[in-house]
Amino acid sequence: MKPAGSLLAALGQAIVPLVAAAGGVLLLSGCTSCQSTVRTAAMPVIAAGSFDAVEADPTTNRLYLADQTAKGVDVVDISAPTPRFVSTIAMAAAPSGLAIAPQSHRLFASLGSDGGVAVVDTEPRSSNWMQVISTFKVDAAVADLIDYSEQTKNLYVGTEAGVIVVDTTTERVVRRLTTSAPVEQPRYDAADGMVYVTVPATDSLVQLNPGTGLVTRTYVISKCHPSGLAINPSRQVALLACGGSIALVNLESGAQEVTRVVQGGDLITYDSTADRFVVASPHDTQDSAVGVFAGDGSFIGSVPATPMAHGAAFDGAHGLVYAPSTAGLMSFAPAACAPPPDWLKFLGGLSIFAVPFLVLASIPVLYVRWRTRQRARPAGQTFRDLQDEDLEHERERMRALEDAIYGPQVAD
Repeated sequence: MKPAGSLLAALGQAIVPLVAAAGGVLLLSGCTSCQSTVRTAAMPVIAAGSFDAVEADPTTNRLYLADQTAKGVDVVDISAPTPRFVSTIAMAAAPSGLAIAPQSHRLFASLGSDGGVAVVDTEPRSSNWMQVISTFKVDAAVADLIDYSEQTKNLYVGTEAGVIVVDTTTERVVRRLTTSAPVEQPRYDAADGMVYVTVPATDSLVQLNPGTGLVTRTYVISKCHPSGLAINPSRQVALLACGGSIALVNLESGAQEVTRVVQGGDLITYDSTADRFVVASPHDTQDSAVGVFAGDGSFIGSVPATPMAHGAAFDGAHGLVYAPSTAGLMSFAPAACAPPPDWLKFLGGLSIFAVPFLVLASIPVLYVRWRTRQRARPAGQTFRDLQDEDLEHERERMRALEDAIYGPQVAD
């Protein structure tokens, strides 16, 4: 029994480190979280507000929030890692969408049920800095979410009848892109020159030709009811916020992927510098979140948020994402969400299958080593040797007994 115990002990000493090492690889490969970077800056005005769009201007280091409660655009200084509330720019009506023209230093704010768009001067050296310098009508009913193209200098405004194209240099409507139902988020795709817009009523993403004003393609995402939309033109992929999931659509092939790693959302933004999508997912106090996706649409990570977070924006200068919260303004670093390198994930997956094989392969090797050590030990007495030794000992005892009874035997 003792040799068998030694063999089991040797096997245990060899196998336990293998299992421990594999466990370490698995833990390291799954260790991704950006929750520890979440910070909240107390801002009473934002804490008391209700918001739709959120946009960051990298040229002026300002964050803009469409505050429907205050009927204005809240301005936050994000030039330092700790944000600072600046002011609220009053609007004629509660704003819904926001878009930034960085080269011309303009901020556009759609005014919801007013059907108009306000233009704010964001040039720091201007005497009209952070003031509304003009307002123009685009629709009699509603001007909802918007998008701006630096390439075309056009503003794209979502309405109940489709998308309205406005030339921002003249502030005039140049085209009406009609859809069969009210739309949510329009986006201009600089790669193909098309306009894309989400249509919740038909569970679809619609491609519009801004030259002809016609619908040229429809991507149906079953049971999606999409709202938010952002496009990565370099990869030609679109990320959509559905009612309870997130959809990734390849705009060229039409291929689709749906995931519930984030439980749907409202608005989505894409930052080309960081190559990241940011999804605002407002639900109740327990399920609300802000999710981060890579430029190819793969999920990176998420942090808990509040029901106020209908929109979120990326600050490329400091690598932070901002979103409104019940206490003010929350921020976190998406870089901390980054997944482990591919080689570590590969080892993590491989270890699941490799450990059983390593254990099995180690048994014959360890057995051979154990047998070698056994043979190397000095040879001991066999069972027959022990029997002969006991028999000789018994004979000696009997002779001693006879001498005690009969006396010593004397040879003749």
